[in-house]
Amino acid sequence: MPTYRTQLLPIFILAIATALPSTANELQSGATTFELFPADSNMGHTTLAHDETASARPVMLKQGMQIFQVLIHKRTGRELFRVKVGTAQATYWVYGLVREADFNRDGIPDFSWHGGDDVSELNLAVLSSPQGYRKMDVEASLRNEWRRRFPCDPNENNLLLDPVFSDMKLLRTSEKLQLEGIIRFSEFSGNHGVKEYARRLRVRDQNFVYVK
Repeated sequence: MPTYRTQLLPIFILAIATALPSTANELQSGATTFELFPADSNMGHTTLAHDETASARPVMLKQGMQIFQVLIHKRTGRELFRVKVGTAQATYWVYGLVREADFNRDGIPDFSWHGGDDVSELNLAVLSSPQGYRKMDVEASLRNEWRRRFPCDPNENNLLLDPVFSDMKLLRTSEKLQLEGIIRFSEFSGNHGVKEYARRLRVRDQNFVYVK
């Protein structure tokens, strides 16, 4: 969730700086698109922690002071993956599976997972591989690509709010995956007032950021 960096100042000038590529040049024909966190999904529901998909069901696991959500294969009972959701003192307000699909076309289910509260959130695309499931941090992957492609954009410490990510999806073409999303942010720029930016980003699979 976005958090305030400093007190909002009056908006004198609104400048929109976008980098939204034309579909003719950027979108690849024949790509299969997977919305990771659809607007009509269950990700805002307080019961998300109990939601199951066709292949997976959640169980809670406490190890010492840490609390994990463990996703179990319904048929075999095998652990697919786990995500730390908090400690004995506090956990995400909502967390759990959002959707299941075969993102990478290997015949094994993949998942999107969301956890969040009023100060932080974690969005994952959980991808099958020969070595087991790998958890790709969607926002970290987009943030790295943003800084790589737009090094002159304002430093995050100078923004009015934390950047907001949206329209996060996976694109599959020729057995390759790419992550796409939009990052929006604003800064106060002296006599120019508040400037608002939107950057559409595309991340290749070799640049995905994976977490434990």
